[in-house]
Amino acid sequence: MTTAVIATIVISLPTSAADTVSTQKIAQIAKNTSVQINAEGDLTPGGSGVIIAKQGNIYTVLTANHVVCDDLGRAGKITCATDITYSVRTNTGKDYPVKDVKVLQKTKNDADLAIATFVATEDYPIATLGNSDQMVEGADVFVGGFPAVFGKVGSARDFAFTTGMVVSRASKAINGYGLIYDAKTITGNSGGPVFDIAGRVVAIHGLADTSAKNKTETGAVVTQKTGFNAGIPINTFLATNEPIIQNTPMKKDDSPTNKPANNLNNPQSARDFYGRGITKLDQYNYREAAEDFTQAIKLDPKYIEAYFKRGYSYTWVSKHQEALTDFNQAIVLDPNYLDAYLNRGWSQLFLQNDQAALEDFNRAIRLNPNYADAYAHQGMAYIKMGKYQAALESSKQAIRLEPRNSYGYTIQADVLNNLKDYPGAIKVSTLAILIDPDDFNAYINRAIAYTLTSDFQNALSDYQKASEIFARRYIKNPVSLPEPQPKPSSNSPAEPQPKPSSNSSSDPNVDIIKSWQVINVPCNSGGKVVSIVIDGKKYCVLPHPSLMSRGYQYNRATGKLEPVDANLELIKSWELTDVSCNSGEKVVSIVIDGKKYCVLPHPSFMSKSYRYNRRTGKLEPVSPD
Repeated sequence: MTTAVIATIVISLPTSAADTVSTQKIAQIAKNTSVQINAEGDLTPGGSGVIIAKQGNIYTVLTANHVVCDDLGRAGKITCATDITYSVRTNTGKDYPVKDVKVLQKTKNDADLAIATFVATEDYPIATLGNSDQMVEGADVFVGGFPAVFGKVGSARDFAFTTGMVVSRASKAINGYGLIYDAKTITGNSGGPVFDIAGRVVAIHGLADTSAKNKTETGAVVTQKTGFNAGIPINTFLATNEPIIQNTPMKKDDSPTNKPANNLNNPQSARDFYGRGITKLDQYNYREAAEDFTQAIKLDPKYIEAYFKRGYSYTWVSKHQEALTDFNQAIVLDPNYLDAYLNRGWSQLFLQNDQAALEDFNRAIRLNPNYADAYAHQGMAYIKMGKYQAALESSKQAIRLEPRNSYGYTIQADVLNNLKDYPGAIKVSTLAILIDPDDFNAYINRAIAYTLTSDFQNALSDYQKASEIFARRYIKNPVSLPEPQPKPSSNSPAEPQPKPSSNSSSDPNVDIIKSWQVINVPCNSGGKVVSIVIDGKKYCVLPHPSLMSRGYQYNRATGKLEPVDANLELIKSWELTDVSCNSGEKVVSIVIDGKKYCVLPHPSFMSKSYRYNRRTGKLEPVSPD
């Protein structure tokens, strides 16, 4: 037997093949070595951690930095608030004050890791660290921790143990989160251990929905929940150049396991097909992923996760009725499946069943009153129903629960746009962007507000930024446009897709439109369409994520589509000629949404100034001051 030593901190075990441990035994290891980490007074849902060392009566806990550091959000290095006291609760139910916290995440780009210590005379088990490089696609993983569910927060939380499978290894790990897997987790699991089939810690959990938005578990900002999560590989922790790590004795067993990963190349079992499906899902290959999930369901008709993932896949290819059916089945098999309720709610929104969607989001809130995403989803349902004040309250609650979750701010900005509070929408959208610079919906909301306040330069910049983010995040093959993840909103609701006009192929401008890989439709098709003016002629296409405005003008000189002012289109529909207000000609001024436009005099005008009343659809004369 040989012994490999990593630095001076690790007490290495023999390198012979590690035995595969039963799931029940791994669960017991996880329960004995996992701890709660709570803020004094249970002011936050709390987090999790794992005991990795003992020196005398001092225990060392490894966790995610955001669990024990309330970052003040200052520029440069991570700065933690100093007025919060943390405690550790062990598997025996005893609470111990945190003695020291060592922040390993120095800057916002570093791995989200921290070490906490506590003093105890009791004897607690120490977890063994594994080799995260052995965690390949299809490998089984097990996550331990204390989720904040059923209204339980802080020390009231119960231990939970979930199983999953490695989906991929992130090529560009954000904050160190490079191991992607599909185990069920929720707020409160952050900082908890991820085990391999030998019962060794191979990662520290802390991210949710990694295929869509690499955010911490307390900051997921996507509408649909993928069920994918991520952890920081334990080798990332071991490679951290900190004296405290080098001087802390830890047990490590990096020997290979005696069980291969699930067979993804030649799937035979339901789990094999499911494993191949989730790897395809992570690669945005939704149709083939759905086919694999179908095969898994045929072999195991009660495979809950296969129904959930297939429903998610169907959503991306706009098969909303099929998605609804799958989420229904997942809920039948597990009536407490939070994310299934959230995703079923979005399917209901796409199918224009707004009240049913609201009921699903309300059910998720009843299951977990501290689930910020559920309140944000609830807010979107209220927006769709035109209940803007209720939506505003939902967004406020989402922000109160998770002030660093951009999704709540994004929903609030949508509400403010609908309430015509455009300065407020700009302010809130900017906050969302500061929290998550890749929240393209925040850019869209701000662009809409800029457009309606006539700040077209900033609007165009935000539209372009949103398009760039969407392309980078969601388009696997940049040569073609994606089948986008739809987001029903008050600004761009999803509609059934009408068939393209059969006689349009003779028009050369239609060929230009087809080259952009968007679908041209008749402008009187009845659906919500985007208008494009080319050479003075109006065309209509189906909505698409690359088209953030409702109307465009094609600029042949630049080859680009330029958003048009919707109010000018309104003026032209009145068969009036718009001109510059400082043109020197005698003009009639019209105020629309607080902005002044000018048109040439017309026999229908008896006054020199008018204000457009959107409620009545009429021009009202304005008396001179």
